[in-house]
Amino acid sequence: MTSPRTTMPNRRPILAPTGPAPYRRANRARAFQDALFREAEAEAAVAATAHELLADHVRTQAPETAAIEFEATLASDRIHALWANPRDLRYPTPPLFWRRAPMLSSDPAWLKKAERLLPTVLLGAHLSLIELAGHHPNRHLLSLPAPDVAAALASRIRRAFPQATALLLSLDARPRFITVQVTNIVGPDGASLHAIPTEHDWAAPPAQTWWRLNKGHVVRAVRHLWTHPDHRAVHFQAQGHHSLMWNQGLQALVLPAIPALAGPH
Repeated sequence: MTSPRTTMPNRRPILAPTGPAPYRRANRARAFQDALFREAEAEAAVAATAHELLADHVRTQAPETAAIEFEATLASDRIHALWANPRDLRYPTPPLFWRRAPMLSSDPAWLKKAERLLPTVLLGAHLSLIELAGHHPNRHLLSLPAPDVAAALASRIRRAFPQATALLLSLDARPRFITVQVTNIVGPDGASLHAIPTEHDWAAPPAQTWWRLNKGHVVRAVRHLWTHPDHRAVHFQAQGHHSLMWNQGLQALVLPAIPALAGPH
């Protein structure tokens, strides 16, 4: 008879020989600051995503909504009206799409969802807020992001530079503090289509008027796309080491491949 085969244990070590770890004093202050930074960055990302979701909910009521009028109180934040863009020069008086009835018997679902999101949205930085003067204290107008922020940015730029494929920029990005310096509008071959002047370049030619008129829109879009984790992963490509310029280094903001939309330059 053949004896059953005996399985020998595998004596190969699964770890290399180890010794005691070198002594290193824990830097608790540094660890605490790093944890605070990650918490603040996560809070900013939540606020940015909530801002987009808020816009989605109110646009189920009025698709053209660009701003909401709300009242901030200690108890809650109440949405009172939906408006067109108050800064859009096409409208001498921005259209009012919806006004909350004084005795609204039952809040519709879209309004309940929007008002639950509003406190989270207001935790974000760099929001476009206007305080409304008049008989209603604590009333504000909050601008909403475009339905597709990256597409709206690409469209705005391609109205003036049809071949634009990216922005070259530098970021000083910390929670609640994002400074953006756009240096170039870049074409498909990687060459500059338009160099953006610095703040102190007073001798810039008249063609730089485009940047002065569009800077606010562009910078707000860049900040939003950077803060929102999904957009940051899709649209930003690092162009070198952080030490090249500011703390995030040179970044290429790659524009989606859509044509310019109709509208004023």
